[in-house]
Amino acid sequence: MKIDIHVHTKKTKQGDSPDRNIDADRFEEIIKNTEVKILAITNHNHFDLEQYAEFQKRVEGICQIWPGIELDVVENGNRAHLLVIVNPTNAHEFATRIQKLLEGKTADNFTISLEDTVENFDDLDCIFIPHYFIKKPNLDDEAVEKLGNLTSNKKRILKEATNAISAGIYISHGHNSIYGSDVHNWEKYEGNSQNLPELRLPVTSFEQFCLLLEKDDVTIKTMLDSKNQENIVLNPFSAAELIDLNIYNDINIIFGSKGTGKTEILQHLSDYYNAKGLKTEVYKSTEKQLKDIHDLKGNDLKFDVGEYEIDKCEIELERIRNATQVNITSLSKYRQHFSTKETNRISQKIKIKNFAILDESELQRKFREIKEVLTEFYEFNSFIESDDNLQALISEDLFQELVSVLDRIINELKEKSEDRFVAEKSVKLFNSIINIFSSEISKKTGVPEKPTKTGFFEYASNRINIENDIKKINNNINKEIEPKEVYVGSLGAKGELYCKTNFKIQNGHFSDPDFSTIGKVNKTPQKKVAKQLELIEKNVYTNNLFEKIASLNAIEGQEIVNSVNNLMLFNKHFILNGEMYSPSSGESSMILLHNELQEDKEIYLIDEPEKSLGNDYINDVIVPLLKDRAKIGKIVIIATHDANIAVRTLPYNSIYRSHDQGNYYTYTGNPFSNSLKCTYGDKEDLDWKEISMKTLEGGRDAFGERGKIYGNL
Repeated sequence: MKIDIHVHTKKTKQGDSPDRNIDADRFEEIIKNTEVKILAITNHNHFDLEQYAEFQKRVEGICQIWPGIELDVVENGNRAHLLVIVNPTNAHEFATRIQKLLEGKTADNFTISLEDTVENFDDLDCIFIPHYFIKKPNLDDEAVEKLGNLTSNKKRILKEATNAISAGIYISHGHNSIYGSDVHNWEKYEGNSQNLPELRLPVTSFEQFCLLLEKDDVTIKTMLDSKNQENIVLNPFSAAELIDLNIYNDINIIFGSKGTGKTEILQHLSDYYNAKGLKTEVYKSTEKQLKDIHDLKGNDLKFDVGEYEIDKCEIELERIRNATQVNITSLSKYRQHFSTKETNRISQKIKIKNFAILDESELQRKFREIKEVLTEFYEFNSFIESDDNLQALISEDLFQELVSVLDRIINELKEKSEDRFVAEKSVKLFNSIINIFSSEISKKTGVPEKPTKTGFFEYASNRINIENDIKKINNNINKEIEPKEVYVGSLGAKGELYCKTNFKIQNGHFSDPDFSTIGKVNKTPQKKVAKQLELIEKNVYTNNLFEKIASLNAIEGQEIVNSVNNLMLFNKHFILNGEMYSPSSGESSMILLHNELQEDKEIYLIDEPEKSLGNDYINDVIVPLLKDRAKIGKIVIIATHDANIAVRTLPYNSIYRSHDQGNYYTYTGNPFSNSLKCTYGDKEDLDWKEISMKTLEGGRDAFGERGKIYGNL
């Protein structure tokens, strides 16, 4: 939730921008489109109770509206601006006092002293926020100190900075600081609101906010307890050193010096969750490589040309390998038969031996066709009978009609299939009888049998079949396959990284050292086989055909190429903006961690995610992702040395491992109470901020920019 403590809704002074004016309808529309949940109206020397009440009503339940004013204060002759924000329950009294103060004055000429400011408003349960340092016009340190001495509660004074970095620097030096939009143009507010301070704890009232400023332990505990949490007792080191932890459905940080056991705690938490049936593993940036995850070497690459409408041609390749010559009938056989006079009277009477052989191939083809169609209908019928969804989707009458039609079709196909089977077998039997009679008569009479066919048909059919097979194989070999691109991750300003896989079917001419085979096929026999298949096609109708087929079978290692699939080559690489790119180890870590956090899990266990990552990337990409996971109730547990993560996330739970005089201790706490308590023994409480700055890498720098998340809230 965002907070904006400095909002103008009216042009009240001559120097104000007219774009500060906004009506209730537009105000409601804009606020609903932001994450701002607390907003203080602080117009220059002016408070409009009626407008305040209307705006409050419009966004009730969406955003808290607090009454306030930006006063021109004069101290030691210097003019400065001071925000006064009061408890909403005192809005009417606040309006009355302001009206009285402004009698006879205008917003342009009104000024007030610090003494009068405190006297008029301190009893209204208020917060004082002076412009400070580079936020002009500002109160100097002496005036701010005076303001603190005048008020009843110094913790209610916050110094207003110009932006997140300034606020963070003030906080790191022990100041309470905050900043607001100081809106000049409401049409830009939605975009500008994204840079406002964020409250990590769910502040539900002005009173609660004030208690947080005072770091009230009861209030902080109540707010933490509103978050789902689980108490877990671990013994990652020894049974004598039990660690009692409250793990929140939010960000939990484990930090400490190197070698204090952070990774062990993380691993035992993973074991604990796995034992409960929640599948978890600890993400370690050093264990994974981007090139291995995306399998650039293709060790686990599976490829099926059938998915790209390319035939594997397994049957055709086998037929080519096993093809043999079919000879035509020699004229000498006819001469032998007709030159010998048939004298056997019985054989002369047997006319069947002189019948011509009938063509079997056409009948075989027709029978095969109807058999394939019948198989398809059988499968479709089985699908209908087994699929309950179909019966639920269509009416019973329509379903029964479909079943009936299918039964009739199948029965008719069965009848025709039987007819074609009988026809094919009849011709086969007839031809067999002719061959048997011719052969037996020749044996008995000594007269050479008359050839039953010339062999021209078989010879031509054999060559045509070989041609059809080899053309089909080579046509599929020469098909192109579109490259495959898979999104890998973002490299920020550089662009989006993809993993591209180029595929090529070896055609006998392709040579590229960057391409590899898929599986256990070697490049040499693969290329030779493809080249020989091309030569076979060129020699289909030459006397060299079967010599080429024999050469194919003689290639060493050719037996492993039994389909077009075995001729596949691939080249897998990363691309950035359309060009080949090799991400550095740091860039690989960026992407892997980003993808880990993008994955939808219930529990994220991350060990030292900062390794190889720059501070800007951690702060601008990783921290927002961690916070996004926390916002939707995920458990995020991180062991880290990096202050960007441990501080800027403002975790609900900080687990600190300390090594002191040969002993190890575990402390738990949070930045909201700014304390760390030892989980066992009588060790004194530690200051969360001091320990963080001392222990974490970049600790003070992280606090210097921590204003992006307001203070310790």
